[in-house]
Amino acid sequence: MKILVTGGAGLAGMAIAKDLTAHGYEVVRADRVAPMDAPLTRGQAGASSFKFVDTTDPGQVISAMQGCDAVIHMAAIPNPRMASEAEVFRVNMMSNWAVLEAAEMHGISKIVMASSVNAVGAVFSKGLTPRPYFPIDEEQPTFAEDAYSQSKWLGEEMANAFVRRRPGELQIASMRFHGLLTQDRQGELRVRSDDGAPDENAPKHFWGWVDLDEAAVACRLAIEVDWDGHEAFFINAPDTSSTIPTIDLVREAYPDAEIKGDLEGFKSAISIEKARRILGWEPKVTWRS
Repeated sequence: MKILVTGGAGLAGMAIAKDLTAHGYEVVRADRVAPMDAPLTRGQAGASSFKFVDTTDPGQVISAMQGCDAVIHMAAIPNPRMASEAEVFRVNMMSNWAVLEAAEMHGISKIVMASSVNAVGAVFSKGLTPRPYFPIDEEQPTFAEDAYSQSKWLGEEMANAFVRRRPGELQIASMRFHGLLTQDRQGELRVRSDDGAPDENAPKHFWGWVDLDEAAVACRLAIEVDWDGHEAFFINAPDTSSTIPTIDLVREAYPDAEIKGDLEGFKSAISIEKARRILGWEPKVTWRS
């Protein structure tokens, strides 16, 4: 199977391409910038190749996707602080549409989209938004405010729209990634925890994180597993980024929220049961060791 990975020069794209090739897939990495981890291959056949592609340009995406069997779309401006809100929204929304449109033109039936925990409104909101219940799951409504969070939420709505255009023929996974951490970044988290340095934004993003390589595995599973239509998945570690018990964190930051599940110990305040049930994804890495 040949898979197009957009944003293939980025942190997530590189990890996903590495995992795919290790499992026997042919990968075409596409990005506006050259990858740092490998020489350019001018798009030639092989386990992994690279193409310069601006994913906001539908024509370039259509060309890059030719001959592919699936697509994992990671290309985006990853937060609203890297560009104006207008540019973040334009790039992210146009890229989503171009990828979905190109996949339809090529008859590609399996698509993985980079969503975010921010699809429900999180760290980039102006204040701490009350939540109806914990652990948060995919049924909880959005409270998105900023352009980046809107682009992720509306990207999921766009996926629903394209499924309606091809009923029974299309499978889309929106991966609600959260704080992708390399092993080095996990080490930094341990140091910060040992120093007792607080993360003032942590309640906004529900003390969540995920190991980069385990997030890559989730993307591969979203290609390998079969279902019909569009599904969103929280891709989060099974524990929090805090040394304070989860139930205490939630009760202090969100005193009016209903507790609907097990938050004892350091269990995540975000449910990953849907990813476990549908994808068979079972993250095991913890930053604590």
